[in-house]
Amino acid sequence: MKNQAVWQKYSGKVAWPTILLFVFLCIGYILLWEFYSKGFSGIWTSLIGAALAYGMFTIAHEASHGNISGGVRQLLIVERILGWLSSFFLLFPFSAFVVIHLRHHAHTNDPVNDPDHYVNGSNPLSIFFRCVTLIGHYFGLTLGAHSKKNAAMKSIRNESIVFLFILISILSTVIVLGYGDALFFVFILSALIAAPILAFSFDWLPHYPHNNLSKYHNTRVVTIPGLEFLSLYQSYHLIHHLYPRVPFYKYRSCFIAIEAELFEKQSIIEGFRSQDLKLFNEQNTYIDIRSGKTWSYILEVENVFQETSDAVKIVFKNLEGNRFLFKPGQYVVVADYVADSLVSRCYSICEDPITGKLGIVVKSVQGGKLSGHLVTRLKEKDTLRVSGPFGKFILPNTIDKPFLFIAGGSGITPIISMIKFVLRTSDKNVTLLYGCRSKANVIFSNELTELSNMYPKRFTYLLSFEILDVDRQYHSIKEINRDTYCYICGPLPMMEASQIVLNKIGVPGNLVRTEEFSRESKKLTGIEHQVAIKINNTKFSYTVDTSETILEAVLKTDNEIPRACMMGDCGTCKAKLIDGDVIWSSKEDIVLLDNEIDQGYVLTCMCSPKTNITIEI
Repeated sequence: MKNQAVWQKYSGKVAWPTILLFVFLCIGYILLWEFYSKGFSGIWTSLIGAALAYGMFTIAHEASHGNISGGVRQLLIVERILGWLSSFFLLFPFSAFVVIHLRHHAHTNDPVNDPDHYVNGSNPLSIFFRCVTLIGHYFGLTLGAHSKKNAAMKSIRNESIVFLFILISILSTVIVLGYGDALFFVFILSALIAAPILAFSFDWLPHYPHNNLSKYHNTRVVTIPGLEFLSLYQSYHLIHHLYPRVPFYKYRSCFIAIEAELFEKQSIIEGFRSQDLKLFNEQNTYIDIRSGKTWSYILEVENVFQETSDAVKIVFKNLEGNRFLFKPGQYVVVADYVADSLVSRCYSICEDPITGKLGIVVKSVQGGKLSGHLVTRLKEKDTLRVSGPFGKFILPNTIDKPFLFIAGGSGITPIISMIKFVLRTSDKNVTLLYGCRSKANVIFSNELTELSNMYPKRFTYLLSFEILDVDRQYHSIKEINRDTYCYICGPLPMMEASQIVLNKIGVPGNLVRTEEFSRESKKLTGIEHQVAIKINNTKFSYTVDTSETILEAVLKTDNEIPRACMMGDCGTCKAKLIDGDVIWSSKEDIVLLDNEIDQGYVLTCMCSPKTNITIEI
């Protein structure tokens, strides 16, 4: 059974328990007001009110994900009303909270785009200060300069301003009527006490230590019995992030249903059971690194070395002393924001695995958005998104033959890791033919010279400043043993020439490995359809190739539509298909419920036009 079928069992229905909780909380506020009016302590009133406000946040939180209506059309207006009313008790506009919270889901633990990463601090005092001031940070995102640049926030900015006007008007009226003290202790101070508690329990604690980007490891489950009732099931926060359309009171049931898979994926499950990890140990976050699994983290740059005039070596800081595990020849995917757009590229690891360090070389290429950015601007203590290790350009399991490596330019990056490993762990001979434009363009010049001095009888280093065409390569390596492992990495013409030469020499094809430093761009089909979009009071249209998603195409225009994760996980780009048909790239593990898809809702990041279409956002 697929995960989608599992979580769908707990979704898609009207959440009557949530609606009853809202009614209970409203009654609680009424009774609290009455008790305070009859002399109940103001401080105790506010502390109890903070508990009620925590509950109201759960209502707003569920409404933000569409979990109250369960996608049932007749309940959508009720859900929105409950969202706005519950947000009123928290003194914050519901529509702005929806945008901010979905953005958190789309960019969890991203220091640039996750609004809740604001609470991440370096010591208890700074953490406390950030939790206390998170509501101010939210208002800054809602009404500050950022709100005019972000398409999703810009679309609801007027609603937020109207909400604040109504809120201030109501509060002022209550004060004028002589109920200022009750208003302060029952509502205002209660909300102000609840805000940092919510910031700590929803944002800081579940995501600590705030650097893992993997969806199975960026937050946790705490299995302590009874804690789910005190936290309104936020002790199962991982379930919420994996399946945000599951109502909060179903988190535990959903966890039990998929617990075996979570253990297999080494998710962070903490508690007192024999199979659980120790509570809130930051090392739990790094279990994927320690076990040699693929991972995705925010990494700090430890050092930047200038290898050549247009190439730098970047070494990353280990996470709490944990060694990076990889195979020589593998690569990582590095991403950073360039002109407000996240750009990612693949870079080979250049370190010997024995060091436990992670290092890459980035060479600036003409028109390269990320390479130019990293080479000219990156410095120590900067952070980058790094995922890996990946790749099958690796050494054989058994090193039982000599090696020939042919590299051109930055193609030396994966190969130097292999050379170091082979020389250190075996007695086999290694030959390197390395082509560069000039002596100034030789990457790892010092390291290669050192290796030549350390292994003078086993390491043959052939450096050429000429184009490695067929004739030059044949002249350089024609004497090699045909029973040799051959690894090639560099420009495509060089690699094609290498294949010809090795075939001419008689090296069997099964001993030859190649790695291309290139990225295939998406090929357009040439079949285009018209897409018309209605967003608030704005209408625009554009053409979309059937190979592109609606969102990919609109990003090429001057128009803006709400977006965040671009992978179907958050729902920020949810739209109603008014006319026409679309093609889904995938309907598995997306945020929409089946009944919402049946009603015509689509995700612009997951759909391409099949015909001319009209959508409404």
